[in-house]
Amino acid sequence: MQEFDVIVVGGGHAGCEAALASARLGLKTAIITLYLDSIAMMSCNPSIGGPGKSNLVTEIDILGGEMGRHTDQFNLQLKHLNESKGPAARVTRGQADKFLYRTNMRLTLEHTENLSILQDCVEKLLVQEDEVYGVKTRLGIEYKAKSVILCTGTFLKGKVVIGDITYSAGRQGESAAEKLSENLRELGLQVERYQTATPPRIDKKSIDFSKLKELHGEKHPRYFSIFTEKKENTIVPTWLTYTNEKTLEKTKEMLQYSPIVSGIIETHGPRHCPSIDRKVLNFPEKTDHQIFLEMESLDSDEIYVNGFTTAMPPFAQDEILHTISGLEQAKIMRYGYAVEYDYMPAFQLYPSLENKKISGLFCAGQINGTSGYEEAAAQGLVAGINAARKILGKNPIFIDRSEAYIGVMIDDLIHKKTPEPYRVLPSRSEYRLHLRFDNAFMRLYDKTKEIGLLTQEKLLLVEKAIQNVKQEVERLKTISISMQEANQFLEKKQCSDFFSKGVKIADVLKKKEITYLDLKELIEIPDYPEFVRNQIETILKYEIFMEREEKQILKFKELEHQFIPKDFDFSSVKGISNIALSGLLEVKPLSIGEAGRISGVTGNDLALLIAHLR
Repeated sequence: MQEFDVIVVGGGHAGCEAALASARLGLKTAIITLYLDSIAMMSCNPSIGGPGKSNLVTEIDILGGEMGRHTDQFNLQLKHLNESKGPAARVTRGQADKFLYRTNMRLTLEHTENLSILQDCVEKLLVQEDEVYGVKTRLGIEYKAKSVILCTGTFLKGKVVIGDITYSAGRQGESAAEKLSENLRELGLQVERYQTATPPRIDKKSIDFSKLKELHGEKHPRYFSIFTEKKENTIVPTWLTYTNEKTLEKTKEMLQYSPIVSGIIETHGPRHCPSIDRKVLNFPEKTDHQIFLEMESLDSDEIYVNGFTTAMPPFAQDEILHTISGLEQAKIMRYGYAVEYDYMPAFQLYPSLENKKISGLFCAGQINGTSGYEEAAAQGLVAGINAARKILGKNPIFIDRSEAYIGVMIDDLIHKKTPEPYRVLPSRSEYRLHLRFDNAFMRLYDKTKEIGLLTQEKLLLVEKAIQNVKQEVERLKTISISMQEANQFLEKKQCSDFFSKGVKIADVLKKKEITYLDLKELIEIPDYPEFVRNQIETILKYEIFMEREEKQILKFKELEHQFIPKDFDFSSVKGISNIALSGLLEVKPLSIGEAGRISGVTGNDLALLIAHLR
């Protein structure tokens, strides 16, 4: 029997990050995947980032993961979003080159020390006395391991649906893993079912681009990784068109063939990425839905029809698509489809992503009920780090809601039940101003130093950048300027609001029209990189709001540090409601703060719990 420290099951975005983290921390690691050529496959849109999602990618990067720098290197376009909004909303979105991203991620895995890649299907976990000790595959091979990380994506009992046609598959063209989820049930784990879907892909040569609006990215974007060095980025365009009244009429006509309407699909899909049939059902008066046409790779003529997700039969997809301006003659190369799959609700996990019932078993990605490459990769990184730390005899790394969107996501997954696959959104975070896209290197420096995935050279770069930000913020607060000089400068910059007395340079920078580089006209300023300048400017401009948020974070931390013993018997607390007791017994929270976020637990229940613990 071959022996490993860590076995990762699945080669998607979660699996790649988990395996790389474990191997780079010195653990003998194996990644077992159904098909080697599909490692890091982007099954749906080859895009990375967006509100909330971009924040995850910068957090993955600073903690030592691969997704951010990989996207920076192998993309077709990087675009700034929400530039007119505040700093909590501004992000970069990437359109990856689907082929280069996948093939180069496989190369990265192949060239990583301590990492073996195997093609096979895991069908059984080897468990003894509630502790995992390996896996058994379809080929009858048993592999021994101290930890196993499940990153199974949509492959557990996966079923593809196109119209009234259904067949077993993890995604179109690839077989499903039929036996593993039954084994998980046999081990006493709760397994449920979700659904997701993808649009058709069309032939670029069949599109009338004269009817479309061309959109470009940035030559000099804010990259996902602060370690990326490029003279300029590629600017392959995307194109915009819209549905219209004909589209609405044709979709309504074809709804009778929709597997959602017919009942063939009964499970829930991601609410934030509705199919064209759901759009018509839910918004019957709206005709002009945006449709973005996006290249999948420079080496392919396949175009992704973003906004046209559907699992209708092929003839219906053709007829509806041909009503859209510019797509009247479009030829579909791959038809859209839905896939139903098994997952394990995440209340069964600790915040380290280790299973509460089976020691050494970790789960990451869609098996935890999430949707999205970024969500999967972030969980994979956390699971890989913590599986390695468990074997090394170190405490797990916990990331809380006040530290990162990763913490928000994991906390939500464990404590908040959603009726559809979970997606990270800015609205889910209470501390958005602190969890910005541009400051992950500052807020997660201590964590990344403890984890040990970043090289010493990169750690020193981050440490120096943080020092520069703090020192410059303090320096600008000490330099005085007269009212006359300040107002002359503001007038020159076409500001409408002036000072009535002498001020500090920091006060000048707080004016919304003034940038840090503008201060060159008043004082000498150091030649810092853009990511450092951004921090100086944001910290000073939004100082009052950030101080308010810091007070909220301190209160949150107080409750997080009121710990509950791991083996505490919640049924011994007299007076708490049955619904609260049910939630507490299910989740088994490790702190008062965590207990308070469980559905059904009231303030009165918390007060009784705190009194009992004291």
